[in-house]
Formats: sequence, structure tokens, C-alpha cells
Amino acid sequence: MKKKEIVIVGAGLGGCVLAHSLADKWNITIIEQGGSLPLLQNRVKDIDAPALTDPHICSGLGGTTILWHNGLIEIEESIFNNRWPFSKLSIEKYYEQAIFLLSGKDRNLIKEKSKLLLKKYISAGFNENCFEEWLFYPKTRINPWEKFKLKDRVNLIEGEVIDAKLGLDNNIKNLKVNRNGIIEEIEGDIFVFATGGLSTPILLDKICKTNTKLKISNIGYNYEDHPTVLVGDLKLSKPLFKLWNFPCANGNLRLPLMVTVDGLRISFQLRPSANSKVITRKKRVKSVINELRNNWFNPRLYFRLLTHMDDLMEILSFKFNINFPTSSYSLLMVAEQPPSKFRAIWEGDNSSINRKWILDDDLIDIYNQGIKKILHLLEGNIISANIYKNWKSGIFSSSHHSGTARMASTASEGVCDSNIKVFGTENLYICDGSVIPGTGMANTGLTIAALGLKLADHLNKWKSVKE
Repeated sequence: MKKKEIVIVGAGLGGCVLAHSLADKWNITIIEQGGSLPLLQNRVKDIDAPALTDPHICSGLGGTTILWHNGLIEIEESIFNNRWPFSKLSIEKYYEQAIFLLSGKDRNLIKEKSKLLLKKYISAGFNENCFEEWLFYPKTRINPWEKFKLKDRVNLIEGEVIDAKLGLDNNIKNLKVNRNGIIEEIEGDIFVFATGGLSTPILLDKICKTNTKLKISNIGYNYEDHPTVLVGDLKLSKPLFKLWNFPCANGNLRLPLMVTVDGLRISFQLRPSANSKVITRKKRVKSVINELRNNWFNPRLYFRLLTHMDDLMEILSFKFNINFPTSSYSLLMVAEQPPSKFRAIWEGDNSSINRKWILDDDLIDIYNQGIKKILHLLEGNIISANIYKNWKSGIFSSSHHSGTARMASTASEGVCDSNIKVFGTENLYICDGSVIPGTGMANTGLTIAALGLKLADHLNKWKSVKE
């Protein structure tokens, strides 16, 4: 029997994990925009708060994993209970599989190490209530396209999807793809959009405009990202430098500090600082670490480290488990943002992606309360604290674009159901950050991979029933 055809739009993390999990039972076609002009990352136009993140998104084989730090963290159970259409228990086995897929490590081992690390923090005098979720950094970053050897397992089409044709019962019949000015129609049995939290709502909106009988509410609404900012410097009386980047399973384990204000999760990381007058606040914020992790053998980046001593301390800790004694720390905040009640993502002129990211005074006040709360929890360990008066001017986007095509129990509340199938269609799914209805303070990569594995299970069961 001929294998059924599945067409995945986007070769980022979600698309690659899904293709890897389905390739043995399906014929897989991946459509990837890649280097099409104008470049995807150059299309984003900020309408309100500037992002300061360059770029927001990235096209090409592997998507934003080309830039990703590869930090693995799970969304807290309470967020699932309050914001998701299913419980965390429903996705836990996929979290376990995703951690192994992205790092080769066992989830239970990491959890046990996190309990050991928590005991060490408590022994050092830290409040147990400061910690909720662990964050694991594998030593080796991955590009999923290369790791899963998808070049020889899927049919790759380079081009941009510009529209879709609907058949009976609102099924997608084919996608129209612009390949260097030539329009081709790509047919399939199942279609999956995996183009990311900013691009997927744009693509859905285009399809709805040309296929007016397809009615999808909430496209581009409910957007959230993680505001990230260096808020100050602390001197501590306890040797945290031994714990902040804890060796674990050929990687590093961290326990972010966490507080809740008005229902919003606000996390903080204490990062060892050189406390040198050479290091300006600007240089502390503009890290060279991500560039270095992408290009370990670029000598120019090592010279830059000489003026980024805090980064040098982090590299030595991460790469070689060398931790220099220090009592000085930078306080980095990564905060939850409430989902937008307005349309935050829409297409602008010349194929631009308009992004309205609002951080109003009420939200800044909540974050200020969070800073005060974490300082109170740490007060027994603080020698001195310098919180920047204008810290909010340094806020940047974490590029964890979520919620713009979110999962929900009903079509009036979201874009797709708990199987991430788009409401009103029978063969269109989404597999990227846009479907995540709540992130808490967790970056989204691990959850996207887990959702890809969950969707693969669902589609394989669907295929078995059809056959």
C-alpha cells in the first residue's frame, strides 16, 4: 500500500521533530522558505515596544535552532491547569522523549540531579520556595535537520507558501508555493504548518482571505513572549558560584529563582560577575556567548571575550566546569507576559510581519514588585544590591513567540484543538510555538519538540484507522 503524503511547512524544530517521527510510515514533503527574499528575519516590524533581539526569527534548515541556546525546561503544571486544554500528565511522556531526542539524556536523571542541587541551595541558606523548575543545558547544541539526517529521508521543496486550495468539507487540497517566481501546487493528505509564532498566523490569515468559507477566529491574538532584562547587580555572602551552573549528565543544570505576582511567574538568574569597571552595563547585556556557541572556532569572538569578562566566566564554567570564586552577581529577569487581548500579529505592506508587543506601566509595576519580592527572599544572603533605576529601558524579547494560533477547548477561544488540528478543518495541523496557550516563565523549545512527538502519535493512529 502506498504511503500517505504529509506536507510540513517549515524546517524548524517542530517541523523537523515531526518529520523525524513520521518518516518511517509516511511520505514526507517539507517546504522551507530558506533564503527567499526578503529574508524572513528582515520582515518583522515592531509597532510598539522594540524587541532589541536580532533576529526575531530565522528561516533555513533547522530554523531558530541555528541561534538557539538549547536550554531545556518544562512548563509548570499549574500553567497547564490554568491555560491548557489538557493536563501536564498528558504530555509528560513526550517531554521525556523530547529531552532524550534533544540531548541524549534521561529525564529522570536530570530530575534527581535537580533535587540534589535544591538540597545544596537550601544548605547554603536559600529559601526552598524560590525554586520550581529546573533548566538543563546540554553541552552540545543541535540542529535537528542535521541530527535527524532528514536530507535523505524527506522530499525538500525550497519556496514560500502563499496560499492554499480547499476541497470538500474544508479539507486542504493543495498548497501554492512560490519557487523563484514559479507557482507550484503541492498536494497531500495531511498538512502541518510549522513556521513559528510570528509566521504561522500570517499564513493562516492569507488562506482565510482567499478561502472565505473557512472561518478561523483568534488568528494573531493571545500573543505572549518573555520580557528579558538585566535588572541589577548583587553581592552575596554565600558561594553561589559553585551552584549556578551545576554539572549534570555532560551538561549543566540551573535552578532559576521564581516568584509570582498577580498570577504572573517572574524568574531570575544570578550569574557570576567579574565586577570590573571595564565592564559596562551595555556589555553585560549584549552577550557574546550565543555567537560563540555557534562558532567555537572563530578567533575574533575570543578576542571579544576580553571586553566581556562576565561572558568569559560563563564560558569557562559551561565548557570546562571552571568556576572562579566571586561574591558579585548580575540579576537577570525572565518574566511571564499575559496574553494580548488585541491582535498582536498581522501582515503589513511588502510582506512585512507587524508585531505589536506592549509592556504597559501596570506590567512594569508587577515586574518591579517581583524584583522587590526576590530581594526579600534573598535578603539573608545579600551584602549589597544595586537595582538599576532605568532597567526597563534594557528589556528585550526572548523570541519565544507564543499563543498566536493557540490550542483551546473551543473555536471561540483559540485556533486549534487539543490535537493541534485547526478548527473548521479536517487535515490541517500546527506544530510550533504559536499553539502554546501559556508558557509561564519557560522558554518554549522543549515544549515544541514534545508537541511534535505528541502530534506524530496522533497522526500515526489516524493513519492506522484509515487503512
